[in-house]
Amino acid sequence: MKYSEKDIEFANQILTRRNELDNGQVETWMSDPEHVEMLKEFVAIRQEYTSWNFEQKKAEERIRLHQAISRRKKRQLVMRWSVAASVVFCIVLSSLYLWNDSYLAIEQKVPQQVNIGERKASKVELILADGKRVSLDGSGRQIQDHGVSGIKDDSLQGLTYVQAKMLDENVTEVLYNTLKIPTGGFYQLELSDGTRVWLNAESELRFPVQFGSGEREVFLKGEAYFDVQKDTSRRFVVHLKESNVTVLGTSFNIKAYGDEDYIYTTLVEGKVCFTSEKKNEEVTLRPGMQSVLNLKSGKTELKEVEVEQFTAWRQGRFVFPSTTLGDLMCQLKRWYDIDVVYLAPEVKGYEFRGAINRDMDLKNVLAIVEKTSNVIFDINGRTIKVTIKSK
Repeated sequence: MKYSEKDIEFANQILTRRNELDNGQVETWMSDPEHVEMLKEFVAIRQEYTSWNFEQKKAEERIRLHQAISRRKKRQLVMRWSVAASVVFCIVLSSLYLWNDSYLAIEQKVPQQVNIGERKASKVELILADGKRVSLDGSGRQIQDHGVSGIKDDSLQGLTYVQAKMLDENVTEVLYNTLKIPTGGFYQLELSDGTRVWLNAESELRFPVQFGSGEREVFLKGEAYFDVQKDTSRRFVVHLKESNVTVLGTSFNIKAYGDEDYIYTTLVEGKVCFTSEKKNEEVTLRPGMQSVLNLKSGKTELKEVEVEQFTAWRQGRFVFPSTTLGDLMCQLKRWYDIDVVYLAPEVKGYEFRGAINRDMDLKNVLAIVEKTSNVIFDINGRTIKVTIKSK
Protein backbone atom coordinates (compact mmCIF):
# COMPACT_ATOMS: atom_id res chain seq x y z
CA MET A 1 0.00 0.00 0.00
CA LYS A 2 1.32 3.44 -0.90
CA TYR A 3 0.97 6.01 1.87
CA SER A 4 1.10 9.77 1.44
CA GLU A 5 3.74 11.69 3.36
CA LYS A 6 1.00 13.69 5.10
CA ASP A 7 -0.66 10.50 6.39
CA ILE A 8 2.70 9.14 7.51
CA GLU A 9 3.37 12.30 9.53
CA PHE A 10 -0.08 12.19 11.14
CA ALA A 11 0.26 8.49 12.01
CA ASN A 12 3.58 9.23 13.68
CA GLN A 13 1.98 12.06 15.70
CA ILE A 14 -0.70 9.65 16.92
CA LEU A 15 2.01 7.25 18.07
CA THR A 16 4.22 9.84 19.72
CA ARG A 17 2.10 12.89 20.68
CA ARG A 18 -1.48 11.65 20.87
CA ASN A 19 -2.39 13.93 23.81
CA GLU A 20 -1.60 17.01 21.71
CA LEU A 21 -3.99 16.12 18.88
CA ASP A 22 -7.62 17.09 18.51
CA ASN A 23 -9.89 14.10 19.22
CA GLY A 24 -12.27 14.97 16.39
CA GLN A 25 -9.42 15.20 13.91
CA VAL A 26 -8.06 11.82 15.00
CA GLU A 27 -11.50 10.18 14.78
CA THR A 28 -12.06 11.56 11.28
CA TRP A 29 -8.66 10.33 10.14
CA MET A 30 -9.24 6.88 11.69
CA SER A 31 -12.60 6.52 9.93
CA ASP A 32 -10.67 5.59 6.79
CA PRO A 33 -9.93 1.80 6.90
CA GLU A 34 -6.65 2.34 5.02
CA HIS A 35 -5.49 4.68 7.76
CA VAL A 36 -6.32 2.08 10.39
CA GLU A 37 -4.30 -0.52 8.51
CA MET A 38 -1.42 1.93 8.22
CA LEU A 39 -1.42 2.59 11.94
CA LYS A 40 -1.54 -1.14 12.72
CA GLU A 41 1.46 -1.70 10.46
CA PHE A 42 3.43 1.09 12.13
CA VAL A 43 2.56 -0.17 15.60
CA ALA A 44 3.78 -3.60 14.59
CA ILE A 45 7.05 -2.09 13.42
CA ARG A 46 7.33 -0.18 16.68
CA GLN A 47 6.71 -3.25 18.83
CA GLU A 48 9.19 -5.27 16.83
CA TYR A 49 11.99 -2.75 17.19
CA THR A 50 11.58 -1.69 20.81
CA SER A 51 13.58 -4.79 21.69
CA TRP A 52 16.44 -4.00 19.35
CA ASN A 53 19.86 -5.10 20.49
CA PHE A 54 22.19 -2.86 18.54
CA GLU A 55 25.24 -5.05 18.95
CA GLN A 56 23.74 -8.41 17.94
CA LYS A 57 22.76 -9.71 14.54
CA LYS A 58 23.56 -6.36 12.96
CA ALA A 59 24.12 -7.72 9.43
CA GLU A 60 20.98 -9.84 9.50
CA GLU A 61 18.80 -6.94 10.63
CA ARG A 62 20.22 -4.65 7.99
CA ILE A 63 19.47 -7.09 5.18
CA ARG A 64 15.98 -7.85 6.49
CA LEU A 65 15.03 -4.18 6.83
CA HIS A 66 16.33 -3.36 3.36
CA GLN A 67 14.18 -6.11 1.93
CA ALA A 68 11.13 -4.75 3.74
CA ILE A 69 11.78 -1.24 2.50
CA SER A 70 12.33 -2.46 -1.06
CA ARG A 71 8.99 -4.24 -1.02
CA ARG A 72 7.25 -1.12 0.27
CA LYS A 73 8.69 1.24 -2.29
CA LYS A 74 10.45 -0.42 -5.21
CA ARG A 75 11.07 2.70 -7.22
CA GLN A 76 13.03 4.72 -4.68
CA LEU A 77 15.93 6.73 -6.08
CA VAL A 78 19.43 5.50 -5.34
CA MET A 79 20.41 8.88 -3.92
CA ARG A 80 17.28 9.43 -1.78
CA TRP A 81 16.02 7.77 1.38
CA SER A 82 12.56 6.33 0.95
CA VAL A 83 9.55 7.62 2.86
CA ALA A 84 9.19 4.14 4.32
CA ALA A 85 12.73 4.25 5.70
CA SER A 86 12.10 7.67 7.15
CA VAL A 87 8.93 6.69 8.96
CA VAL A 88 10.43 3.46 10.29
CA PHE A 89 13.35 5.49 11.62
CA CYS A 90 11.01 8.05 13.17
CA ILE A 91 8.78 5.42 14.78
CA VAL A 92 11.71 3.41 16.11
CA LEU A 93 13.27 6.45 17.72
CA SER A 94 9.91 7.61 19.01
CA SER A 95 9.14 4.28 20.62
CA LEU A 96 12.54 4.11 22.24
CA TYR A 97 12.88 7.70 23.39
CA LEU A 98 10.00 10.07 22.77
CA TRP A 99 7.72 7.99 25.00
CA ASN A 100 10.34 8.16 27.72
CA ASP A 101 9.30 10.86 30.20
CA SER A 102 12.92 11.81 30.83
CA TYR A 103 12.79 14.60 28.25
CA LEU A 104 10.12 16.36 30.28
CA ALA A 105 12.47 16.83 33.22
CA ILE A 106 14.32 20.09 33.94
CA GLU A 107 16.63 20.87 31.06
CA GLN A 108 20.06 19.34 31.55
CA LYS A 109 23.02 21.69 31.65
CA VAL A 110 25.58 18.89 31.18
CA PRO A 111 24.77 16.14 28.64
CA GLN A 112 25.52 12.46 28.99
CA GLN A 113 28.91 11.64 27.54
CA VAL A 114 29.01 9.62 24.33
CA ASN A 115 30.76 6.27 24.66
CA ILE A 116 33.11 6.63 21.71
CA GLY A 117 36.71 7.14 22.75
CA GLU A 118 37.88 9.62 25.35
CA ARG A 119 36.05 12.93 25.42
CA LYS A 120 38.05 16.05 26.03
CA ALA A 121 36.78 17.73 29.18
CA SER A 122 35.34 21.17 28.55
CA LYS A 123 33.04 23.39 30.59
CA VAL A 124 30.71 26.28 30.03
CA GLU A 125 32.77 29.44 30.42
CA LEU A 126 31.96 33.02 31.39
CA ILE A 127 34.36 35.71 30.22
CA LEU A 128 34.17 38.84 32.36
CA ALA A 129 34.74 42.41 31.15
CA ASP A 130 38.36 42.36 32.38
CA GLY A 131 39.10 39.14 30.48
CA LYS A 132 38.91 36.83 33.49
CA ARG A 133 37.51 33.39 32.64
CA VAL A 134 35.19 31.55 35.03
CA SER A 135 34.03 27.91 34.60
CA LEU A 136 30.33 27.39 35.35
CA ASP A 137 28.74 24.31 36.86
CA GLY A 138 25.38 25.44 38.25
CA SER A 139 26.60 25.14 41.83
CA GLY A 140 24.64 28.16 43.07
CA ARG A 141 27.74 30.22 43.85
CA GLN A 142 28.22 33.95 43.40
CA ILE A 143 30.60 34.90 40.58
CA GLN A 144 33.52 36.95 41.86
CA ASP A 145 33.94 40.10 39.78
CA HIS A 146 35.88 43.06 41.15
CA GLY A 147 33.55 45.55 39.44
CA VAL A 148 30.14 43.84 39.72
CA SER A 149 28.18 42.11 42.46
CA GLY A 150 25.11 39.87 42.34
CA ILE A 151 26.07 37.57 39.43
CA LYS A 152 24.94 34.07 40.38
CA ASP A 153 25.53 30.67 38.82
CA ASP A 154 22.18 29.22 39.91
CA SER A 155 21.46 25.48 39.93
CA LEU A 156 17.98 25.93 38.36
CA GLN A 157 18.00 29.29 36.55
CA GLY A 158 21.52 28.98 35.16
CA LEU A 159 23.65 32.13 35.05
CA THR A 160 21.54 35.07 36.29
CA TYR A 161 22.19 38.84 36.23
CA VAL A 162 18.85 40.03 37.65
CA GLN A 163 20.53 41.13 40.90
CA ALA A 164 23.75 42.34 39.25
CA LYS A 165 24.92 45.82 40.35
CA MET A 166 27.97 47.97 39.68
CA LEU A 167 30.12 48.29 42.80
CA ASP A 168 31.14 51.78 41.73
CA GLU A 169 27.94 53.71 40.94
CA ASN A 170 29.97 56.42 39.19
CA VAL A 171 30.97 54.01 36.41
CA THR A 172 28.84 54.81 33.34
CA GLU A 173 30.61 52.50 30.87
CA VAL A 174 28.53 49.53 29.67
CA LEU A 175 30.41 46.38 30.67
CA TYR A 176 30.01 43.29 28.51
CA ASN A 177 30.38 39.66 29.56
CA THR A 178 30.50 36.67 27.20
CA LEU A 179 29.00 33.24 27.82
CA LYS A 180 30.68 30.47 25.78
CA ILE A 181 29.18 27.00 25.37
CA PRO A 182 31.53 24.16 24.37
CA THR A 183 30.88 21.22 22.05
CA GLY A 184 28.23 19.04 23.66
CA GLY A 185 27.23 21.79 26.10
CA PHE A 186 24.04 23.65 26.94
CA TYR A 187 23.28 26.46 29.41
CA GLN A 188 20.66 28.95 30.51
CA LEU A 189 21.12 32.66 31.08
CA GLU A 190 18.93 35.30 32.69
CA LEU A 191 19.84 38.85 31.66
CA SER A 192 19.53 41.91 33.92
CA ASP A 193 16.10 42.83 32.47
CA GLY A 194 14.67 39.35 33.13
CA THR A 195 15.05 38.11 29.55
CA ARG A 196 15.75 34.37 29.47
CA VAL A 197 18.20 32.85 26.99
CA TRP A 198 19.00 29.19 26.31
CA LEU A 199 22.31 28.62 24.51
CA ASN A 200 23.02 25.52 22.43
CA ALA A 201 26.35 23.73 21.86
CA GLU A 202 29.25 25.68 20.30
CA SER A 203 27.50 29.01 20.84
CA GLU A 204 28.41 32.25 22.54
CA LEU A 205 26.51 35.34 23.61
CA ARG A 206 28.06 38.73 24.37
CA PHE A 207 25.77 40.79 26.61
CA PRO A 208 25.88 43.79 28.99
CA VAL A 209 26.06 43.27 32.74
CA GLN A 210 23.33 45.88 33.00
CA PHE A 211 21.26 47.30 30.17
CA GLY A 212 21.34 51.08 29.80
CA SER A 213 18.50 53.41 28.90
CA GLY A 214 18.82 52.80 25.16
CA GLU A 215 18.34 49.65 23.11
CA ARG A 216 19.01 46.33 24.78
CA GLU A 217 21.72 44.87 22.55
CA VAL A 218 23.33 41.41 22.60
CA PHE A 219 25.62 39.64 20.11
CA LEU A 220 25.10 35.98 19.19
CA LYS A 221 27.23 33.34 17.48
CA GLY A 222 25.64 29.90 17.21
CA GLU A 223 22.14 28.97 18.35
CA ALA A 224 19.96 30.38 21.11
CA TYR A 225 16.34 30.57 22.19
CA PHE A 226 15.19 33.95 23.56
CA ASP A 227 12.24 34.70 25.83
CA VAL A 228 12.45 38.50 25.85
CA GLN A 229 11.05 40.57 28.72
CA LYS A 230 8.69 43.15 27.24
CA ASP A 231 9.79 46.79 27.52
CA THR A 232 8.08 49.19 25.11
CA SER A 233 10.64 51.92 25.82
CA ARG A 234 13.68 49.79 24.91
CA ARG A 235 13.84 47.50 21.91
CA PHE A 236 15.75 44.24 22.23
CA VAL A 237 18.25 43.68 19.41
CA VAL A 238 20.17 40.48 18.68
CA HIS A 239 23.16 41.17 16.43
CA LEU A 240 24.17 38.33 14.10
CA LYS A 241 26.56 37.93 11.20
CA GLU A 242 25.47 40.47 8.55
CA SER A 243 22.01 40.74 10.12
CA ASN A 244 20.03 41.46 13.27
CA VAL A 245 16.70 40.65 14.95
CA THR A 246 14.71 43.39 16.69
CA VAL A 247 11.86 42.80 19.19
CA LEU A 248 10.00 44.34 22.12
CA GLY A 249 8.86 41.23 23.93
CA THR A 250 8.58 37.79 22.37
CA SER A 251 9.90 34.23 22.15
CA PHE A 252 12.01 33.06 19.22
CA ASN A 253 14.88 30.82 18.19
CA ILE A 254 17.97 31.85 16.21
CA LYS A 255 20.43 29.50 14.54
CA ALA A 256 23.48 31.35 13.23
CA TYR A 257 26.56 29.14 13.30
CA GLY A 258 29.69 30.49 11.67
CA ASP A 259 30.31 27.33 9.63
CA GLU A 260 26.87 27.39 7.99
CA ASP A 261 25.68 29.43 5.01
CA TYR A 262 22.25 30.24 6.44
CA ILE A 263 20.79 32.06 9.44
CA TYR A 264 17.44 30.79 10.70
CA THR A 265 15.10 32.87 12.86
CA THR A 266 11.98 31.04 14.05
CA LEU A 267 9.22 32.96 15.84
CA VAL A 268 7.25 31.19 18.59
CA GLU A 269 5.13 34.10 19.80
CA GLY A 270 5.00 37.90 19.54
CA LYS A 271 6.54 39.72 16.58
CA VAL A 272 10.11 40.21 15.39
CA CYS A 273 11.75 42.14 12.63
CA PHE A 274 14.65 40.46 10.80
CA THR A 275 17.08 42.70 8.90
CA SER A 276 19.65 41.58 6.34
CA GLU A 277 22.45 44.13 6.22
CA LYS A 278 23.87 43.01 2.87
CA LYS A 279 20.64 43.70 0.96
CA ASN A 280 19.26 46.15 3.53
CA GLU A 281 16.18 43.93 3.47
CA GLU A 282 13.69 43.95 6.36
CA VAL A 283 11.00 41.32 6.98
CA THR A 284 8.50 40.96 9.81
CA LEU A 285 7.70 37.55 11.23
CA ARG A 286 4.48 36.39 12.85
CA PRO A 287 4.20 33.27 15.08
CA GLY A 288 4.91 30.06 13.21
CA MET A 289 7.10 31.76 10.62
CA GLN A 290 10.80 31.39 9.92
CA SER A 291 13.19 33.66 8.06
CA VAL A 292 16.12 32.04 6.26
CA LEU A 293 19.00 34.31 5.28
CA ASN A 294 21.35 33.05 2.59
CA LEU A 295 24.68 34.59 3.60
CA LYS A 296 26.15 34.11 0.13
CA SER A 297 23.39 35.87 -1.80
CA GLY A 298 22.12 38.08 1.01
CA LYS A 299 18.53 37.11 0.19
CA THR A 300 15.99 36.31 2.89
CA GLU A 301 13.21 33.74 2.49
CA LEU A 302 10.09 33.55 4.66
CA LYS A 303 8.18 30.33 5.27
CA GLU A 304 5.68 28.67 7.62
CA VAL A 305 7.14 26.00 9.92
CA GLU A 306 6.31 23.79 12.89
CA VAL A 307 8.23 25.72 15.54
CA GLU A 308 8.64 22.70 17.83
CA GLN A 309 10.96 21.21 15.27
CA PHE A 310 13.38 24.10 15.77
CA THR A 311 13.07 24.59 19.53
CA ALA A 312 12.98 21.01 20.86
CA TRP A 313 16.71 21.14 21.60
CA ARG A 314 15.84 23.10 24.77
CA GLN A 315 14.19 19.95 26.13
CA GLY A 316 17.16 17.82 25.17
CA ARG A 317 15.84 16.48 21.85
CA PHE A 318 16.83 16.60 18.21
CA VAL A 319 13.85 16.86 15.85
CA PHE A 320 14.46 16.49 12.13
CA PRO A 321 11.26 17.15 10.14
CA SER A 322 13.03 16.85 6.80
CA THR A 323 16.77 17.26 6.62
CA THR A 324 19.79 15.83 4.86
CA LEU A 325 22.30 13.40 6.27
CA GLY A 326 24.90 16.15 5.99
CA ASP A 327 22.86 18.49 8.20
CA LEU A 328 22.09 15.66 10.62
CA MET A 329 25.76 14.78 11.04
CA CYS A 330 26.61 18.48 11.46
CA GLN A 331 24.30 18.67 14.48
CA LEU A 332 25.62 15.41 15.90
CA LYS A 333 29.17 16.80 15.59
CA ARG A 334 28.28 19.75 17.83
CA TRP A 335 26.72 17.56 20.48
CA TYR A 336 28.89 14.43 20.49
CA ASP A 337 32.26 16.07 19.70
CA ILE A 338 33.08 13.90 16.69
CA ASP A 339 34.78 14.34 13.32
CA VAL A 340 32.92 13.18 10.22
CA VAL A 341 34.65 12.08 7.02
CA TYR A 342 32.57 11.38 3.90
CA LEU A 343 34.19 8.68 1.77
CA ALA A 344 31.22 9.06 -0.57
CA PRO A 345 30.32 12.80 -0.56
CA GLU A 346 27.01 12.21 -2.32
CA VAL A 347 25.52 10.61 0.82
CA LYS A 348 25.39 14.08 2.40
CA GLY A 349 22.30 14.74 0.27
CA TYR A 350 20.32 11.73 1.52
CA GLU A 351 17.05 12.87 3.06
CA PHE A 352 16.03 12.02 6.59
CA ARG A 353 13.33 12.67 9.17
CA GLY A 354 13.11 11.57 12.79
CA ALA A 355 13.61 12.56 16.42
CA ILE A 356 16.01 11.46 19.15
CA ASN A 357 16.92 12.36 22.70
CA ARG A 358 20.26 14.11 22.97
CA ASP A 359 21.47 11.79 25.74
CA MET A 360 21.10 8.74 23.49
CA ASP A 361 24.33 6.82 22.97
CA LEU A 362 25.84 7.79 19.61
CA LYS A 363 26.55 4.19 18.64
CA ASN A 364 22.84 3.43 18.88
CA VAL A 365 21.96 6.51 16.82
CA LEU A 366 24.38 5.50 14.07
CA ALA A 367 23.18 1.88 14.17
CA ILE A 368 19.59 3.00 13.56
CA VAL A 369 20.63 5.27 10.70
CA GLU A 370 22.50 2.36 9.13
CA LYS A 371 19.47 0.09 9.43
CA THR A 372 17.18 2.59 7.72
CA SER A 373 19.44 3.94 5.01
CA ASN A 374 21.99 3.04 2.39
CA VAL A 375 25.03 4.18 4.41
CA ILE A 376 27.61 2.54 6.67
CA PHE A 377 29.51 4.23 9.51
CA ASP A 378 33.07 3.19 10.30
CA ILE A 379 33.92 4.30 13.85
CA ASN A 380 37.59 4.90 14.66
CA GLY A 381 37.99 6.73 17.98
CA ARG A 382 36.13 10.01 17.56
CA THR A 383 36.28 9.89 13.76
CA ILE A 384 33.21 8.64 11.88
CA LYS A 385 33.72 7.63 8.26
CA VAL A 386 30.57 7.54 6.12
CA THR A 387 30.25 5.50 2.93
CA ILE A 388 27.62 3.75 0.79
CA LYS A 389 26.73 0.14 1.48
CA SER A 390 28.00 -2.30 -1.08
CA LYS A 391 25.31 -4.13 -3.01
